[in-house]
Amino acid sequence: MGDLQYKYIVMPYTDEPNLNLLRTELQERWGPVNQADGFAVTVLSGTYGDISTFGVSRNDHLISCMGIAGAPEPSYLYAATLCAVASQALSIDPARPLQTLTLPGRLPPAVGDRFTWSERNALLFDGISTFNVNDGGEMQIERMITMYRTNRYGDSDPSYLNVNTIATLSYLRYSLRTRITQKFPRHKLASDGTRFATGQAVVTPSVIKTELLALFEEWENDGLVEDFDTFKEELYVARNKDDKDRLDVLCGPNLINQFRIFAAQVQFIL
Repeated sequence: MGDLQYKYIVMPYTDEPNLNLLRTELQERWGPVNQADGFAVTVLSGTYGDISTFGVSRNDHLISCMGIAGAPEPSYLYAATLCAVASQALSIDPARPLQTLTLPGRLPPAVGDRFTWSERNALLFDGISTFNVNDGGEMQIERMITMYRTNRYGDSDPSYLNVNTIATLSYLRYSLRTRITQKFPRHKLASDGTRFATGQAVVTPSVIKTELLALFEEWENDGLVEDFDTFKEELYVARNKDDKDRLDVLCGPNLINQFRIFAAQVQFIL
């Protein structure tokens, strides 16, 4: 694959060796040096037990797998369609949930082969994405998640559960990097308080901090993040003590969430 970036990848194979190779490749691509972010989508066809067992055997935050029982078409066709639909929507707005998006051209399983609501809900806890079928007979995304379930201690961890989290983080890092490289491509670095003539290509920590706050406001306007005040308070920008050509930044954007559950209680009076 080289260094060429593939934002979304259709994975036709669900065997352990190939998935492990893909997992390693994706993790390296997400690293701080490479930054060629990518995300993979696959589909597994089988019984409820087969799919559940497969889900709990994985723990991949950069791979999403949808389970289908009684699939009338090859799994790779569903994977390709799901990846195409999800990638288009996430490229437009990475934070917007994917529920109700249809999978055009894909044949749904027979009614008797479709998972019940309770089965689909259980599969979500196993790291398996789910679908349902609308009244027009079209398959549509019900909930698309990653295969990540637990942290390194084996404890339940929702950090990378949602595909939207991965997509939003990818965009934020990309826009952060490009904002700096486009606006300060050949600048000198000085400490705050340094006196230099107007027009000099010099940047200071406070200048970068102001730029990052402005960028956060753009993210906020785009509906990607929230809580500007906390971001501003916790934002850290300083020159590195050992490398005077380096500027260290620590920022913690609060990602916006998705409206998935409406919990209402109707207490009526006669």
